[in-house]
Amino acid sequence: MVQANGNSPGQFGTPPPQDDRGRDPGAETVGELVSLTTRERQVAALVAEGLSSAAIAAELYLSPRTVETHIARIYRKTGVSSRAALASIVTRSKADPPAPADPPADIAPRTPRAARGSRLVGRGVEVDSVTRALADLKAGTGRAIALVGEPGIGKSSLLRTAAAQARDQGIQVLTAHGGHPALPALLGGPGTMDLHEVAAHAADRAAVMAVVDDLHDLAADRIADIERLIETTAAGPVLCLLSYRQRQLSPALAAVLSRASSAGFLEVWSLGPLSQEQARELLGDRPNLDQVHREAEGNPQYLQIMAADDRTAVDAETAILGELTGLDARALAVVQAAAVLDGPFHPELLAGVAGLELSVVMAALDSLARLDLVRPAEPASQLTLRHPAIGKVVYRRLEPGRRTELHRMAEAELAARAAPIAERAHHVARAADPRRPEHATTLIAAARGMIYTSPAVAKGHLQAALSLLQEGGAHWYEAKVLLARTRLLTGDASESRALLEALRSDIPGGPPGDATALADSSRIERRLGRYTEAGALARAGLAALTDDDSATAAALHSELADYAYDVQDFETSRQHAETAAALAHGHGDRVGETYALGKAALAHLFTSDQDSALTTLRKAAELLDAVPDSTLVANLEAAFQVGMAEGMLGRLVDSERHLTRGAVLSRRTGQTYIHPQMVTVLGNAQLRAGNLHGALATLDEADHQVRRIGDTATEAVLMTLRAEALFWRDGPGDLTDATETAERVMASVGSTLTSWAVSVRCTTAEFVLHAGDPARAGWLLLDAAGGEGLPRFTAWRRPRWCESLTQVAAAEGDQDAADRWARLAEESVEQLPSAGRRGFALRARMRARVLRGDTDGALRSARDAIADFATCGERLELARTLLTAAALALDAGRTDAVGGRLDRAAVLADQCGSARLAAGVTTQRARLADR
Repeated sequence: MVQANGNSPGQFGTPPPQDDRGRDPGAETVGELVSLTTRERQVAALVAEGLSSAAIAAELYLSPRTVETHIARIYRKTGVSSRAALASIVTRSKADPPAPADPPADIAPRTPRAARGSRLVGRGVEVDSVTRALADLKAGTGRAIALVGEPGIGKSSLLRTAAAQARDQGIQVLTAHGGHPALPALLGGPGTMDLHEVAAHAADRAAVMAVVDDLHDLAADRIADIERLIETTAAGPVLCLLSYRQRQLSPALAAVLSRASSAGFLEVWSLGPLSQEQARELLGDRPNLDQVHREAEGNPQYLQIMAADDRTAVDAETAILGELTGLDARALAVVQAAAVLDGPFHPELLAGVAGLELSVVMAALDSLARLDLVRPAEPASQLTLRHPAIGKVVYRRLEPGRRTELHRMAEAELAARAAPIAERAHHVARAADPRRPEHATTLIAAARGMIYTSPAVAKGHLQAALSLLQEGGAHWYEAKVLLARTRLLTGDASESRALLEALRSDIPGGPPGDATALADSSRIERRLGRYTEAGALARAGLAALTDDDSATAAALHSELADYAYDVQDFETSRQHAETAAALAHGHGDRVGETYALGKAALAHLFTSDQDSALTTLRKAAELLDAVPDSTLVANLEAAFQVGMAEGMLGRLVDSERHLTRGAVLSRRTGQTYIHPQMVTVLGNAQLRAGNLHGALATLDEADHQVRRIGDTATEAVLMTLRAEALFWRDGPGDLTDATETAERVMASVGSTLTSWAVSVRCTTAEFVLHAGDPARAGWLLLDAAGGEGLPRFTAWRRPRWCESLTQVAAAEGDQDAADRWARLAEESVEQLPSAGRRGFALRARMRARVLRGDTDGALRSARDAIADFATCGERLELARTLLTAAALALDAGRTDAVGGRLDRAAVLADQCGSARLAAGVTTQRARLADR
């Protein structure tokens, strides 16, 4: 947020005249691209070459959503609204490059443009305000502006940008730094700050900019000079720019600035954090951007540090290292100890870790607090470094021996205070001693306790523990099994599988019969798509059990339920799921029971028992809602299973709620194995519910994860859903991107016959149908289905695809085919009744009746389909059906109820954010008006 005595910077000065596109009519064509960032210019150039958003994303290693965001910004900045217009601007700018301007003769040489830093990210409003302030300055009006914000927020960068702008316009710039008594030049200006010189400029009506950075460091005897400098801006063309940290202002200086602000002499601009999109512009697209942005609190300096690795951190660390330069040895030792503790600390603990007397540490902390390097933390008795970024910088610079010594001292101090084992393990892992066997047991115990809440950290602890253990010795096997589990949870299923396979083959007579390990192995094989192997391992696990009523037995029955479901043996799946639910209930495992009941609900559904499916699912949902997050993280597949079942049974609101909870927890804990599937199914639920914006954002998040782990099946499903969402949103360039995405999906899937591939092929065929090519769509559907007998379509999937085939037949005027597909859709719904699927069958019959000329029957089918889609919350399909019914009635010359249907469709189009549906409403309203 930017403030200036209650006004935003955008209100300062008088804006230049603008044409009807919001641009300066006198600007050269080449100037239309000047305001773009480097990345935006790259995107604009590729748009001009005719590339789609998807192609640009691949070229620049961005996500399609990020490219679309860049294009939207480019449109706003250039005043255009189409790719063709943008391409024209880019082409003209290449033909008419700007001529370099010679520097004015009356100012000192300055840094060439090419050598200066890139445009400030996220400070466009402030830069524009400075530009207007400079225009006012040249017109004879002075001003004093103070930039206030956290360290690293960008105050100094904005001052440098302002000074460079002023010099470019021939305005003399005088610069100073609050921490230098002699006020030397800071920003590369021609001279030092001299108040008499500034006053002389004001008296002569000669424009001058006075810049003072880090004003909070100003010596007390110079405060009066600053007060006079601010007052000088009211007497003539002097633009005074100050920057300071509010926390470090002395009371006397704060009073001067407060008086100046109250008197109207000083405008205060508070620089706030960058948004996530601005962070993306600063750092580029990265899978963990949300986490980095959250940890850095949007601070540009911290963003670069938290995102950097050991090779790229140098530039981002420079400013913080500068803050540490003047510390004495004891204060620096305290900062190092705090960096090793990596979080809030008590002074007594810090003293023990640093090896200093408490009185010495307290004095150092007081000094560090005055420098704003240390701040109070909750609870009130604790302190912490200003931000984890400082600790990260200091920790990186510690010498290995000093780092190990501090970690060992920290572990000893925490052990003496009976600290939680997780706190101690953090330090043991970084200073493990092979001569101390308790270090290995500490690490294993800590990993066991955090395996589901922080699997990545647990993995590190286990790897450290294994380096201390003798192969085959005490605790070695347990550590290996736990390590395999952490690798699965963090998305490395192949490595997890290899580890467990090695255990089974290398240790005869023992671990191969470990039912718990076999349950983990079955789970891993299932995640890797090896269903036969998964089933075999789960059966072997049950055979190895001596207690058929154990919690492990429940897990193995759940695995067998999954295996049977995957091979479409739904009755066997139901039996195992119900057994698993009963066993889990007996052991008080509410999450395991929830998972098993979710699977049982699906098995009931696919054995044509919808009532039992809904009853079982309601029980599973009640259990899930009662389970706290801390318990649910042990089996996030429960949220996934229930959410997926709710989506299939038409309970989209509940599905989205439960899947969102699962996605939040998988993201928070780092359980990346389940996260891509969780958000993919969530995106599908949002798409069906008509939340196009939410669906695209969710699919974009999933895309980052899937590309990282190389999950071909999930990636194909994602691309298909994305193409569908883009088609219905129908913003600028969406249709082109959707078409190219659909084509890429078809090329990548080819003739693959797995169930997911068949579904993807049918969805892309449906897209082709919507895009206006029914003949090709029909061929693609039948090819995916295995011919007109549809042998590859399950009864569950048939209604939707049969409705599409009915639409193809109607387009081709094939009455017999339309009747056949409509009848097959109806039979499938009778076999497996459910809301939503019934709507597709009703719409198929509507199309067949239209072809026969039975308008009354078609409108009855449309009304029933509308009611069905409304019941399950499928807003896109509901709006489509309303539009189709309106068009059908108008074709028959009937206008009754058409207006109401169109009004309802218009509301849905707006709720969904669908320009395509809105255009359909406009078309039918025009037809209605002509009647």
